[in-house]
Formats: sequence, C-alpha cells, structure tokens
Amino acid sequence: MKKKLTLNLIDFQNDFVAPNGALTFDNKKGDPSLIQRAENFFEKMPQNAFAYGIVTYDTHYKDTYFQTEEAKNFPLHCEKGTIGWLLAINKGNLTTKIRAIQHLRKSTYDMWAASIDAVYEPIIQDTDEVVLCGVASDFCNKAALLGWIKRDMPVTILTDLTRGIYKETEEVLQEEPFKKAVLKGQIKTTTSLEFLKKLQRQRG
Repeated sequence: MKKKLTLNLIDFQNDFVAPNGALTFDNKKGDPSLIQRAENFFEKMPQNAFAYGIVTYDTHYKDTYFQTEEAKNFPLHCEKGTIGWLLAINKGNLTTKIRAIQHLRKSTYDMWAASIDAVYEPIIQDTDEVVLCGVASDFCNKAALLGWIKRDMPVTILTDLTRGIYKETEEVLQEEPFKKAVLKGQIKTTTSLEFLKKLQRQRG
C-alpha cells in the first residue's frame, strides 16, 4: 500500500529567507540558493505526492509583539499584512499539487501550541510519514519535530531546504531526544533532489 505523506513546511517566509528580511540569515543577505532549491522542489513535485500539507506562518502583530518573550531576543518580524509575512515561494505549487492543505498561523516557535484543533487530528491519524522542511532548524523546526516524534510519527527532513539561526539540522539532531530517534530510524534525513528521485522510482 502506498504511504500517505504529509508535507510540513515551516515558516518559509520572506522575513526569514529573502534578502533584507527582518530576520534573514547571513546578515540580511539572504540565501537565494535556498529559495531556488525550494522552488525547484515544489515545481518538480509530482501531483498528489503528498496526501496532506501543513504550512505554518510565523504571525505577529506590532501592537502585541513587544509584550512577548520572543521580543526579548528578536526584532518584530513576520508582521501580518507585510511582504515579510508572505511565503518566499510560489504558493500555487503547493495549493494545486497537494490534495488537502492547511495553512496554520502561529505566534510562537511551537506549531503545536497553535494547532489544538479538530482539523489537524484527522491528518495526523491518516499520515504514515511526515516530510519536514523550512526554518528555523533550531527553533520552529525543532519544536515541530519534537511534536511529531512524541506522536510516534516517522519524519524525513529535507536538509537542503532547512536553515537554522544558530544551529543547522545536523547539529540539532545530535541533541536528545532527536539523537535517539535518529538511531532507531524514526528520523531520517535526505536532500530534496534525492527525495524527488525516490518519488519518481515509486511511481515507476
């Protein structure tokens, strides 16, 4: 039986990855190659390769952000209604190719704090494996990954489509409980290119 895959794309927004974003990596130079790799992946992604998609948006508001714990460490970013809040890739490749996609706004690192909703439970129950990518490896990705492994979900991380603020994916996976999950095969890593090749082989 074909596995039902869920894509978990985390906070791939202009303020994190595009040049001159509020929290863009590499001193606001951005990483055009990261954006291009993501565009290539979603353009080449076969129709209905994913049964579900959960796309998260870091979402803040100027009038409340500075009262949050996050404001102690980071400037205002991903403000709703700004260009920085928007996805840095063509949204159409997601909405037209994934059968059932949910867009989740969250105001904390942890998507699970925002997604206690009946909409997501059927997705989780009907998913065989999660494919995770996005930013930031050491904050939002990490929190999402922890939630998936607590739910005993196998996760494949597309490492070339992730970026961290202080730590990259490989370093995060050296921490517990991720290290243990890697050793037992619950967490796997690959590149977007290798994952596409795998999908193509499975489709013959």
